[in-house]
Amino acid sequence: MSGPTTVLTTADVLRVLLSAAGIRAAMAVAQARQDAKLLRGQQDQRQFELQQRLREASEIGQLALQEQLQTLEQDYILLQSLAEKIGCSEQVSASRPVLPAGATEEQIIEYLQNLQALVHELRPVLLQEATSRSEAMFDQTDFDLQAASSASLPQDRLARLLKRLTHLTELPQHIAQLAKELEKSLPGERADLLAAELRLQIQALLAAEKKRQVEEAQALILEQTLQDLGYQVEEVTHTLFVDGGVVHFRRAGWDKYMVRMRMDARTGQANFNVVRAVKEGENERSVLDHLAEDRWCSEFPALLAAMEARGIHMQVTRRLEAGELPVQLVLEDKLPQFSEEEQTQEHSQPRQQTLSKK
Repeated sequence: MSGPTTVLTTADVLRVLLSAAGIRAAMAVAQARQDAKLLRGQQDQRQFELQQRLREASEIGQLALQEQLQTLEQDYILLQSLAEKIGCSEQVSASRPVLPAGATEEQIIEYLQNLQALVHELRPVLLQEATSRSEAMFDQTDFDLQAASSASLPQDRLARLLKRLTHLTELPQHIAQLAKELEKSLPGERADLLAAELRLQIQALLAAEKKRQVEEAQALILEQTLQDLGYQVEEVTHTLFVDGGVVHFRRAGWDKYMVRMRMDARTGQANFNVVRAVKEGENERSVLDHLAEDRWCSEFPALLAAMEARGIHMQVTRRLEAGELPVQLVLEDKLPQFSEEEQTQEHSQPRQQTLSKK
């Protein structure tokens, strides 16, 4: 039995980023299907004409489909090879959609959509990690100022440094200014100092960017994992692990009870406790409070395991027995309003698949 529980959250950075990439891919496919369904509903009157054109182009379309399939699978194989070098091939392999034997054209199209979305989301994560590792080795050798040759052209060093920022549409002003000065420099001590400072500034920028990506990924994983486990979830802000905050979730049928998660971004601690919605002036206790805490206690380990599978480790640092503290009573207008209806299968299915593959 358990009342309020505090956990310390830590992230396996690469696993978190890859897990979030898989979730975003599943969400993109689900959204595309929803949009296509809506479009079909709006174009029913054109359906016959469209089907006729498709039949006429069937042979050409199947050839194009096979070509697209080969191209995408080759792209995925290249990413898988990169993942093996990085050491995360198992997680990447687990996220790959499966094409059934003897698949129909419709199944092939669905497989293509899933694989295309996954490749799109995995590529930047894996490339960024590979670049980061190779540049770390590069930093230890080429930019050791005592070992580096003063005769190295500043422009060559600049080009190598800026390769780390090719994913940015625009350079921050302070980095652009340093780059401009280094580009105009002659080989020598000043160029060495400028290159060293530019390297440090780029490292700091990339570290901050990666930290932001991980924090946003953690928020996405939390919301998605709770939904995968069947909970109705208040919208989780992408800054939850940056600024802290509160998230409520529950199952349909829990009546006035829900679980509150309060995140302290400064310490990395999250506190979970059961709350009950009440009206103004209502403060009586109920025997159901104890049952609600017991119910949440029995479900809590599943959440810990599911988060762990996606790269977020939650270590319990404090756990009170059920009833040791009274269930917190919160005015109902201060809490989110959830429907008693269960989430639809269409809404939850892509997320369940994502969770099972991690």
